[in-house]
Amino acid sequence: MKPAFVALFFGAFLLAGSSAESAPNEAVAACGPAKYSEALAHYKNAVAWSKERDAKGVCDTENGYLESIADEASRAVTACGEFRNTIRTSAGAEPIRKALAPSLTLRSLTGELLVIKDSKFQNWIGAEQLFERDVSFWAHADGAYGPGVIVSFRANGQATWGELQVNALNDDIMMVTERATYAIMKSSEQAKRTIIVKHGGKTSTYVLGVDSVTRSTSTKDNPAPVFTLTPTGADATKEKTLYSLHSECDA
Repeated sequence: MKPAFVALFFGAFLLAGSSAESAPNEAVAACGPAKYSEALAHYKNAVAWSKERDAKGVCDTENGYLESIADEASRAVTACGEFRNTIRTSAGAEPIRKALAPSLTLRSLTGELLVIKDSKFQNWIGAEQLFERDVSFWAHADGAYGPGVIVSFRANGQATWGELQVNALNDDIMMVTERATYAIMKSSEQAKRTIIVKHGGKTSTYVLGVDSVTRSTSTKDNPAPVFTLTPTGADATKEKTLYSLHSECDA
């Protein structure tokens, strides 16, 4: 692509009020005008929806859900990989980072985790460091009560275990949280991790993976990767699978 054409193309975006702040000239040159334009539209949606979520609260927005924001960000990086750096570093992408901060999915969208789908080429290098950044996993929602289990991981092997329980005094269903600890095991740098969580005198063991069942439909292409903690071991059937994205505001 000729430099003059790149400059003209980028200048048109500036006049339109666009702001993909991370080296836009290089992004246009690397991806081409059409792909850059496609990615930019999805990126701008993700930013706008993240701002709406922050301003109004998730349940009072049309598109401010974790899944919606992550999917638009995923479409941006699928169309033009240079947007991984934009989402990771640019000031304009801060709303996306804030909205998706609890989700390990964010780290795939920024390229910090080198896993985007279930395949033999999975590379989990650095995954354990990402768990120290306050990431959460959720079970599927139990109707209006939300996820039945929420596990939040922090630095130094500390975690919080939350689980829906019935209050014996009034039969109300409520989320009860307790302190927990965790350890991450690996057989090699690139291999899947095993996560061992100790909570309330119990031990829950999971395998970290990425959902092998695509969420794509005819109207939902290139969805964001959903990372999973799948129960393993003797008590696996008694545990719930946990996910890095979950549906919100279910009735």
